[in-house]
Amino acid sequence: MATKILKQPNDKLEDRWAQLRTHKRVISRVKFRVEWEEDAKPQSANAVTVDVSHSGCMAIVGAPLPMHKQVRLIHPQTGRKAEAQVVWRDHEAWDTGFELAKPDASFWGIKF
Repeated sequence: MATKILKQPNDKLEDRWAQLRTHKRVISRVKFRVEWEEDAKPQSANAVTVDVSHSGCMAIVGAPLPMHKQVRLIHPQTGRKAEAQVVWRDHEAWDTGFELAKPDASFWGIKF
């Protein structure tokens, strides 16, 4: 008995993900700080974006932030701050997805 496996092109999956996203992503390397509280003590870590959008970013963070953690993102070049939440974590690395509480296209200092 022969089994036939149908493969969907990757662009179909990419299209579905693009439709789920609220804003266009731009690949960009922006250094920033992440601040949060843990056991009522202030914590912080350095981070760098992989990509950014009006509503947040994917970043590499120097700390294991848990899902749904409320944080503050600080752009050191401009001094701007934004409240955000951890919405994605990679299980093997420090990759973290952040969603800004108030989407702001100008926060990253990048043209979309």
